[in-house]
Amino acid sequence: MIRRALRDEQRLTEREDKSFRILELLRQRGALTRTELSQGTGFNIVTVSNYLSQFIQQGVVLERGYDISTGGRKPILVELNAKAGFAVGVDPGVMDWTRSQITMVITDLRGHIVHRVTRPRPMENMDQLLQSLGGRLRELFQSSPIDRKKIHGISVGLPGIVDERAGTVRDSSHHGIRTNYVAVRSQLEEEFGLPVLMGNDSTLAGYGELRLGLDRSVDNAIYLYSDVGASLILNRQIYWGSGGGAGELGVFVASQDDYLNWIKSPSFVLSSAWDLGIASQAKKLVQEGHAAAIQDLADGQLEAVNFETVLRAAQNGDQLARELLEHAATQLGIRVASLVNLLNPDVVIIGGGLERAVSMLFGPVWRAVKKYAYEEPASFVDILPAQLGENAVALGAACWVIREVFSQA
Repeated sequence: MIRRALRDEQRLTEREDKSFRILELLRQRGALTRTELSQGTGFNIVTVSNYLSQFIQQGVVLERGYDISTGGRKPILVELNAKAGFAVGVDPGVMDWTRSQITMVITDLRGHIVHRVTRPRPMENMDQLLQSLGGRLRELFQSSPIDRKKIHGISVGLPGIVDERAGTVRDSSHHGIRTNYVAVRSQLEEEFGLPVLMGNDSTLAGYGELRLGLDRSVDNAIYLYSDVGASLILNRQIYWGSGGGAGELGVFVASQDDYLNWIKSPSFVLSSAWDLGIASQAKKLVQEGHAAAIQDLADGQLEAVNFETVLRAAQNGDQLARELLEHAATQLGIRVASLVNLLNPDVVIIGGGLERAVSMLFGPVWRAVKKYAYEEPASFVDILPAQLGENAVALGAACWVIREVFSQA
């Protein structure tokens, strides 16, 4: 597999596009006949047969016997050889979150995890985080049962704003610190002898949800990493933007004064935090003596109050906790409504941890979308919880490698 730029990643040749679509259909649906592949892709049977001959020769596709005949010769079934190659996906973790962890996976060509390593991530800055990737990957490979020669590539979901033209990633949680990732990527490629792909973590998480989380095929989707970042899937392709930085939901706040001026603006202007600001609001109420149930669940420790604490209190019937969640969900729903109006997607997938509160959050989100989005785009969209959980970024990164393997087969 050859690494290419984000800006070039969408420009598949006709041959690459056909290769990807045939192999992706086999990945999604399992064993198929040549006729079913022709019908599923829209390519004529001769084209499908020619591509399959090459894939079988490479070992990427296997013939698996005969299907039931409907008259005449029994058609031969073909299937993806999922063990023909493997992909590595790395999620370095969210910056400035004390419980953040590094998640690394190796998947087969179906996107199934065959090896996984997680470790708590130290509170490092972006420079330190990138410099530590080599050691993390060595640990992954040393503990893996997979022959490294069968691994096609490594993909990393960077927790920041990517500018591929400059070769930098901006740590948005530190208000402007930029780090060059090109040298680290080159070092990793030289050490491991594999192409290394790097893109935004939220964007890759959304791509993983599209490929592995949905139970149906869609053309246009938005994935929200809570209230912080988004993945835009347009015409079944990742929309990276001009330099790889698309998907940031809020405006950049340069100073505390700017923040104080902006904070009274509509909800779609500023991103709060991965938990919609619920924890900070709950702590404020605890300090004011208004949230006894939440405080009790945190064993009286203010610093222990978090999103899960508020969620448990709400599930236990605490009215204040329920009101906190409903208010935050309504504000998120207003943001979703603006995106629905702008992009008219088939689905909006909400993840980043918020999917754990599906019973509490998704009702208010949907009501806000119905209220604030135009009727026409709102009638098309489904709002769904993410399915990949804490593996979303790492699996999405691995799916990106798989996409490149399929298109270059």
